Amino acid sequence: MYQILIVDKNESIHVPGATGTHTFRVPALGEHILVKWQGATKVCEVEDVWTHVNLEAESPYQGAVQVLVRWSKGLDPNLYVRRFK
Repeated sequence: MYQILIVDKNESIHVPGATGTHTFRVPALGEHILVKWQGATKVCEVEDVWTHVNLEAESPYQGAVQVLVRWSKGLDPNLYVRRFK
């Protein structure tokens, strides 16, 4: 599973289709990603990435990959695209 956590809004967004055998690349620290939340889309900077590992099960397994962003640091996607064209 793959989640985006918006730390300053205390919200988590599940990435559709990101289950067991998904092929999504995990973003790196400092990378900018587009995040859509409550009808608004912003470019947010990745502040942290971690994976939950359950060691209490009989055979340990990897849980969700979580990507931490701050909504307040978001940029207008249109300005971001214009800036990098």
